[in-house]
Amino acid sequence: MSASAENDKKSVAARLVNMAQERYLLGVSEDGKPFGAERSRPHLAILLRAGKAGLRAELASRYFNDTGTVAGGQALTDATLVLKGLAANQPPEKLHLRIADHHGTSYIDTGRPDGQVIRIGQGRWTVADSAPVRFLRTPLTAEMPLPPANGDVNRLWNFVNVAVEDQPVLLAVLIAALVQSDVPHPVLALFAEQGSAKTTTTRMLVDLIDPSSIETRQAPRDADSWVTAASGSWVVALDNLSAIPPWLSDSLCRAATGDGNVKRALYTDADLALIKFRRCIIVNGIDVGAIRPDLAERMAMVDLRRIERHMRQTEATLRQEWRTALPGILSGLLNLAATVHQRLETIVVDDAPRMADFGRVLAAVDELLSTDGLRRYMSRADQLAEDSLSGDPFIEQLRHHIREPLRGQSGVDLLALVTPTGDHWRRPKEWPKNGRDVTSLLRRHAPALRNLGWAIENDGARNHRNVLLWTIYPPHKDVAAQKASQSSRPSLLRPRPTAVPAPENRATSLNDKRRGDLSA
Repeated sequence: MSASAENDKKSVAARLVNMAQERYLLGVSEDGKPFGAERSRPHLAILLRAGKAGLRAELASRYFNDTGTVAGGQALTDATLVLKGLAANQPPEKLHLRIADHHGTSYIDTGRPDGQVIRIGQGRWTVADSAPVRFLRTPLTAEMPLPPANGDVNRLWNFVNVAVEDQPVLLAVLIAALVQSDVPHPVLALFAEQGSAKTTTTRMLVDLIDPSSIETRQAPRDADSWVTAASGSWVVALDNLSAIPPWLSDSLCRAATGDGNVKRALYTDADLALIKFRRCIIVNGIDVGAIRPDLAERMAMVDLRRIERHMRQTEATLRQEWRTALPGILSGLLNLAATVHQRLETIVVDDAPRMADFGRVLAAVDELLSTDGLRRYMSRADQLAEDSLSGDPFIEQLRHHIREPLRGQSGVDLLALVTPTGDHWRRPKEWPKNGRDVTSLLRRHAPALRNLGWAIENDGARNHRNVLLWTIYPPHKDVAAQKASQSSRPSLLRPRPTAVPAPENRATSLNDKRRGDLSA
C-alpha cells in the first residue's frame, strides 16, 4: 500500500472518530458493551457494534451524507477500535430496556423516534422529552401509543377474557412491569383449554407494556437459546408451552429474579461476553404437567375463560378494535399504576409471599379496587407448590410411606427406606439413583412439604459420619398423600380441594413440638 493511501485511510478513520465525539456521548455498559448517546437525546444509548442498528453503521451513514464518499471497512474498523477504547475510560452505566427507576421515579421508554418517555411519580404520570437514565433499544423494541389524558383500564376486559377473581392479579402483574424495574417479577401463566385465546391475549398484554416486533416466541431449545431470546426485550412471552423441562424451569426462575450468563466473546481467545438481565415473563399453554416448586413459588396463574363460538371474531377485526382501544386502556392502566406506585412507599404486607415486592403491588391494587387478589394469588401459589409434590414419584412415595418420625437419616438411608420392593414395581425414570439425588430432591421440595405440615430439617453434616442427615416428621394428617397415587393436577384449572379445617394451626403446634425434639 502506498504512503498516500495509508494516510488517506488514517484520515478517514480519524474523521470518523472526530464525528463520533462531536455528535455522541461515549460510555460503556455494566456488562462491558461500549455505546454512544446522541447529545440531543442523551437518554437513548446506541451500542457501538449492533449490526444495522449499531453506532458503527450509523457513523458510516452519516459520513456518506456529510462527504458524499464511502468510508472503507478498514477505516471503520480502526475508528471502532479507538471509540471502544475511549468508551472504556468512562465509568460503567446501566442501560435499561423499556423501564427504569431513578430516585423513586419510574420512566418508560415509548420507543418513539422523538425519544419521548412516560414519567411516573408523586401519584401521577406525564409525557417527557428525556429522562435522567439511559435506555437501550433493540430490534425488538416497538413504539408505544401516546396515551390520552383520560382512559379506562376496565376496557381491557372487553379483550382479555379473564375470570373476575383473577383480574386484580393480572392488573398487578402489568403495573409491576411498568413501575418496578429492579425487583423480582412473577412469571405470568395463562393456562387454559383450547379456544380460550391464549396467544391473542398474550400478544395484547405485550402490546400494552412492552410493544415488540415479535410479541410471542416458541420455547427455546436450550439455555443458550433462552439467553439470546430473553436479552432483547423487557417482556418475554413464550407461546403454547406443552412442558417445562428442568433447565427451562431454572432459567425462568433466574430471569424472574435476575439472570446472567458468561461465555467467550466471538472471535476472541480471552474476552468474556457477559449477559445479565431481569425480565417480565409470560407463558401460556393448555397444561404443562407438574411444575417444579421453585418455579411454582414465582408464578402468578390466571384463568382464561373459553370464548363461545357465537362471540368469536376474525383476527383482523379484533386487531383493529384493539388498536383503537389500546391508547385509552394504557392511559387507564397508567392512572392506576401511578396511584399504586405512590402507595408502595407506605404499604405493608404482614404475611408476604415469596415474591414480596409483587405482593406489595397486589396489596395496593386490592386496597384501591376493594378486591381480594393477594389471597387468590397466594392460594394459587400454594396449589401449584402442592401439585409439584405429586409430580415427583419419589416425594409422592415418601409422603405415602413415612408415617412415623425419622431422625438421623442419610440420603442413602431414605432411598433404601422409600424404594418399593417386589417384582411388580418398575423404577420411574425420575427416581433418584443415589443419596445425593435424594438430598437434592428434599432440598427442592422442602418448602412445599412444610406448607403441608411436614417438619423437615438437616444437620448440615455436623456429625461423626460427615454426611448430611435428615430429620423428618410427617404431619398429623396429609390429606393429599392419603389419596390414590396419581398426579393431583390433571389440569391447572382444577379447583383446589377444600382444606381440612384449620390445618395451619395444627401444623404450627406440631412444628413447635417438633422443634423442641430437634433441639433436644
